[in-house]
Amino acid sequence: SIDTDNDGTGNNTDIDDDGDGVADVDDAFSLDSSESIDTDRDNIGNNADTDDDGDGIADVDDAFPLNSNETLDTDGDNIGNNADTDDDGDGVDDANDAFPLNSSETLDTDNDGTGNNADNDDDGDGTADTADAFPLNSSEWLDNDNDSIGDNADIDDDNDTVADTNDAFPLDNNETVDTDGDGIGNNADTDDDGDGVLDVDDAFPLDETETTDSDMDGIGDNSDPKNNLIWDQGNWDQTYWN
Repeated sequence: SIDTDNDGTGNNTDIDDDGDGVADVDDAFSLDSSESIDTDRDNIGNNADTDDDGDGIADVDDAFPLNSNETLDTDGDNIGNNADTDDDGDGVDDANDAFPLNSSETLDTDNDGTGNNADNDDDGDGTADTADAFPLNSSEWLDNDNDSIGDNADIDDDNDTVADTNDAFPLDNNETVDTDGDGIGNNADTDDDGDGVLDVDDAFPLDETETTDSDMDGIGDNSDPKNNLIWDQGNWDQTYWN
């Protein structure tokens, strides 16, 4: 009879024909002492096979060389990526992670392929996050009055209670009107109507056609009919004074 391992016990009665320490019933290569396992059943023993599980990934590159369902373990937690619900181990499930294989990134607000942690303009609105009051909202970047409503949506950007549409200075809560359109708000302007007469000396500081009111009747001298006296026979007609 044959005695493959030359141990003095014929193969018919020897429970380990090749003497490799693996019983024949558990040995895929019972007559080859250099092999005992053939994980992918390709008739090449694992010791000689460069891809033991036959998944197409060489054993040297396979985190799970004996598991054909897994090849990668990104976070090194011994759970293959196919089964792992958090491949990069950052605490955010892959289903909610824009970068499931990068533990330093989870969000990409503007979908530009650069994670928010590395992106200096998260919402892609052209304003750097450091200068953006709303770094995750591409429709807003300024909040002039710090009311948490972006200027684009806010109807009163400077919060002076005058709507932007009626405010000559919508971003300056100290000014709302510019009567003479000189770019200086009335609060700061010393000549609001721009008639050359300072407001403190102007009876009509908001009317460039009037500056004095001699009779203090509320009608400027330029338009007051009482100032248009009629000369009749060498005397002023006092009709308008009555």
